[in-house]
Amino acid sequence: MVTTEINYKGKGYTCRVLESNEGEQLTIGGLSLMDALMPNQITESCNGFADKEAERVDEEIFFYTSDADLQLSDSELIDILKESNPEWFD
Repeated sequence: MVTTEINYKGKGYTCRVLESNEGEQLTIGGLSLMDALMPNQITESCNGFADKEAERVDEEIFFYTSDADLQLSDSELIDILKESNPEWFD
């Protein structure tokens, strides 16, 4: 299990790192991180992000899943991600 920590506004969020079919390292974040980055409702005049730093951090994240899913084994987490992203995982 490979993890990385994303820091936003002084708080650390543990994310998982998985390898795609093509060998690309993909960062998987938890919903608690997404909630911190996007606390605002998305509207025509608002993209939902808290600030520019939040947008930059979000660009590093391939996919968000529940914080509990981040504790699963690589194969179990990949099975969940395959449901929405079948082209990225064998």
